Amino acid sequence: MKNIEEVLKFVESSVYSQTEEHLNDLQRIILRESWQRTKKTYDSIAEEYGYSANYIKQGVAPKLWRLLSHALGEKVTKTNLHSVLERNMTADKQTLATINAPSTTSAIAQLIDSDLHFDLELPLESVPLDSPFYIERVPDEQRCYQEITRDGAFIRIKAPRQMGKTSLMMRILAQANQKGYKTGLLHFQQAEASVLNDINRLLRWLCANLSLQLGLKPNLDEFWDEDIGSKMSCTLYLQYIFSQVDSPIVVAFDEVNEIIENLEIAREFLSLLRFWHEKTKADSLWRKLRLVMVHSTEIYIPLDINQSPLNVGVRVELQPFTIEQILELVKRYGLALDTKQIEQLMRLLAGHPYLSRLSLYHLARGEVTFQELLETASTDTGIYSDRLHRCLWYFQQNPALLAAFKQVVKSHLPIALEQVDAFKLHSMGLVHLDGNQVTVSCDLYRDYFRERIGDK
Repeated sequence: MKNIEEVLKFVESSVYSQTEEHLNDLQRIILRESWQRTKKTYDSIAEEYGYSANYIKQGVAPKLWRLLSHALGEKVTKTNLHSVLERNMTADKQTLATINAPSTTSAIAQLIDSDLHFDLELPLESVPLDSPFYIERVPDEQRCYQEITRDGAFIRIKAPRQMGKTSLMMRILAQANQKGYKTGLLHFQQAEASVLNDINRLLRWLCANLSLQLGLKPNLDEFWDEDIGSKMSCTLYLQYIFSQVDSPIVVAFDEVNEIIENLEIAREFLSLLRFWHEKTKADSLWRKLRLVMVHSTEIYIPLDINQSPLNVGVRVELQPFTIEQILELVKRYGLALDTKQIEQLMRLLAGHPYLSRLSLYHLARGEVTFQELLETASTDTGIYSDRLHRCLWYFQQNPALLAAFKQVVKSHLPIALEQVDAFKLHSMGLVHLDGNQVTVSCDLYRDYFRERIGDK
């Protein structure tokens, strides 16, 4: 078996020659431990070196194997690491470098046709941490990474659905894990409707979930007291959690808009978040708490200015991709689109991140030509049909909102809508807000819905 130092030198050289990236310290640790005949599990590595197991499993390790796969031209995993490296370390390095040169069209074609077709990942709701197709949101991303290191940080991420909110949130949590912070993610779409409609059950759900994610045994009944109420009981329980954990704790709330329909529950919960944030300023124990809140729509619930969490912390409102970001994404997919095609794609989708990735994914796989993509875009059989059908189904359940959107579709000029209707349509990504007026966000939605609801 080759010496680990020799292996590290070879891997470093191979990865850098193809990606211009260096391995970080944790990647080297994973490589060392994976090279041993008795391989350690990711959980064991995390415990021994003081990292979060999820951070290694979901972030660092997958990126390491992807970097090696790209550098060596074949899929590399923890399981086949020995055989792949032994073979490649004795191969002709000059030939290897030529085969894997990323600048040539033939090399891109080989990567797509080979076992590396997994690089063309099917776009999902959020972009994996190790994905080569993630586009950094400048300057929002670095601002969030810096903010999360501050005592009592509060980051609020807002954007319509599938614009990249959860992807950014997961990267903030990964950065926090890397710094040794503890993290908890509370996704309101995972809570049952009965939980979302009862503030006591909602706060118990929150405390139980957070305890389990932090490796603590839920001990709610010792702190829950109906005489002082669920909000104070929850607050005392969080204070207990802070006393059990030495590091800062980042708590992220995803899809907060799930509770907005119940005005009373939303008012109670949002005012509680503000209360917790205020405690971080005066109580040294509470300074451990950092909050991240993600939501799809404007929160139109009337709250006293001193009770609202919407006027504190850092507000991040994600925007559609610019043409420069689309060009970068096209490059990463190995496509050659001309200026006219890029402009047509921008008019069709207005830089919507998820829909843009979906388009380039199907083009890169050769499942549709660019002309076919345009011709079938607003049909019930095109690549966007799932997204369009979900919107149409939602309108069928909400006829009043359908009537409002019908006005927008029929108008060639910006129009004013009831505030709540405008916010809901914006959260769906269907309209662009400009002050008190709205317009259809892109040609895809205008063309599809004009034919189906425009004359009804």
